[in-house]
Amino acid sequence: MNSTMPKESLSSEITLRQAKRIDLECLQTIYKETIDHTCINDYDPDQRDAWKQGTENLERWTTAIYTQYFIIAEVNGEPAGFGSLMDSHYIDFMYTGKNYLRQGIARTIYNRLEEKATEMGTKVLTADVSKTARPFFERQGFVLLAENRNFIDGLLIINFRMHKELPICFVQNEH
Repeated sequence: MNSTMPKESLSSEITLRQAKRIDLECLQTIYKETIDHTCINDYDPDQRDAWKQGTENLERWTTAIYTQYFIIAEVNGEPAGFGSLMDSHYIDFMYTGKNYLRQGIARTIYNRLEEKATEMGTKVLTADVSKTARPFFERQGFVLLAENRNFIDGLLIINFRMHKELPICFVQNEH
């Protein structure tokens, strides 16, 4: 993976760049704030606190940054969200900052992850998504495969395994 991926200008305000280890604290802040502010209607405070404990596993985060296609969306130079593609077919992270909801950030990140998966020859994208994120993924063409029953510190946290079949792209040879 190219860790010096150039910024890609997608609109006058949103840019994407490759995440770096130095971004870790910012990424984790977005992660926790997203869980606290956007998932409030779908998960109770104890569930959200248990979920946020995921930031304590620094090895997982660092490994993801170095081994996944891990991108950050910025608006006017400020981090607004992030997403990652693991093993060319699994969307591992997908979070939008609380101050950037409904501004096209998630769609911009998702579109780039799907584009990257397609470039890598992926036929089916999968993701485990929260109750809150499920409608977004359905709008992107994902369908429900299963309800996941996850337990963190004895608390049940439900999310959903979803997938999307990607269009097959053929490259025509000119002869």
